[in-house]
Amino acid sequence: MANYIAGVDIGGTSVKFGVLTPDRELLYKTSAPSVLNDPDAMVELIARLVESSPCRIDRMGVGTPGTVLIPQNLVSASNLGWSGVPLCAMLHRRLKIPVWVDNDAQTQLAAEWWDGACKGLQSAVYLAFGTGVGGAFLFNGRPWRGHMNTAGELGHFIIHADGLPCTCGLRGCYEVYASAAALCRMAGTDNARTVIDAARAGDSEMMAIFRAYLHEVAIGIASIYMLFCPEAIVLGGGISAAGDILLHTLNEQLAVVAPTKATAISRLLCIAVHRNDAGIRGAAALASVNL
Repeated sequence: MANYIAGVDIGGTSVKFGVLTPDRELLYKTSAPSVLNDPDAMVELIARLVESSPCRIDRMGVGTPGTVLIPQNLVSASNLGWSGVPLCAMLHRRLKIPVWVDNDAQTQLAAEWWDGACKGLQSAVYLAFGTGVGGAFLFNGRPWRGHMNTAGELGHFIIHADGLPCTCGLRGCYEVYASAAALCRMAGTDNARTVIDAARAGDSEMMAIFRAYLHEVAIGIASIYMLFCPEAIVLGGGISAAGDILLHTLNEQLAVVAPTKATAISRLLCIAVHRNDAGIRGAAALASVNL
């Protein structure tokens, strides 16, 4: 009998659920609206997704926003309304199968390590440019999480001393300048895709804004390169869907920000492969290999 693995990607808006074979084939995928401020209701939602699956699930991985403190596996996520939630224990008690829970950026990196942009690499940095900025590290072929599983908060390293305030309580965080929300703020819109589409279509004003935004992104990437010098810097999240115009303009700004290192950094940049399925696939990967 096949050992089917479930991957769960918890977000503030929806919960994505998928089932994979041991050969990494995604057999089944569905989603449901998230339940906020009620961990018990979220556990029941995930349990219903598992129990309604056409496949018998043997183990499950879950990616969640926020922090997952070890060894207790306590999840704190402001956008879910959670503080110190023992999600792993709750799911195991409800479903009676092995469960692995980790931060969503870690699961996205795991997807790229499993069979994506950094497969076979010993070192990589993963950056997710969405509403915020998430990050994760691969060192010696394994995720590096720090002693409390909270390393990789690249959205909250400071790129502008005494800069704009961040929701985390610091000022000048990378997320304030490099997230999709930052691009929207700069353009005076609520949809980053409209800025990118207009820039691609030749709108000079939107292109100037996109270039200024990527100047900030480049500052962070140049600093990350100098700190870690990985084999790859993988760009994920919603902004990564911009593709070629993102890489071309980012390389242009790297030449401004870090002229002596721009060529070396450019060789390391790549777009994440799995996009919308990254959370599901990466959660399943973590459950499969216990990274």
